[in-house]
Amino acid sequence: MDMDGLQNSILEKMYSEYRKGNIGLQRKDFKEVEPNDQKLDSAFKTLKSSGYIEIKSRVHTTIGIFYIVTLSKSGMAFIENSKHFKNKFQEFDPVIHDDDIIFGMGSEHVITILPFKRVYAEINNKNPENRIEIVKNVRMIEKELSNEIINKSKVMTALNYLKNNASWILPGVFGSLIAMFEK
Repeated sequence: MDMDGLQNSILEKMYSEYRKGNIGLQRKDFKEVEPNDQKLDSAFKTLKSSGYIEIKSRVHTTIGIFYIVTLSKSGMAFIENSKHFKNKFQEFDPVIHDDDIIFGMGSEHVITILPFKRVYAEINNKNPENRIEIVKNVRMIEKELSNEIINKSKVMTALNYLKNNASWILPGVFGSLIAMFEK
């Protein structure tokens, strides 16, 4: 199974168990999803860095790597707003109803704050060759603005990339910035 497939399977398993009332899952709960500890470890770390899961406990022993993981609110919102996952669950009734969280960018698996929805739609409509890099830089700006402490150098680096490689998107980005601070 490739890494994207593994991550999707993990999220699917976690959400399915969450709906049954099992909030925290352990390594043993994922044996049928992925028997290899290193692959699972890598997938958990990627999902954590994306904000989709929380790792409550991680212990590396000679026997293997043991985890307790939970689905984050962002992870739950991602699943509940993703067409990929909606087709996997029968009688789908979202746990989180949040109009400010929108699923976008297809396989990029981006959860976007509402003001940035138009920016991502504009990127999709124009579909430039450097689309992935543009999305990464817009996402960097969006992510930094949602942090309590904003890393100005990351925002400036992303803005410089957009200025040099996709200046057509800057009016939308600046409009989204203004909209975020008007809330």
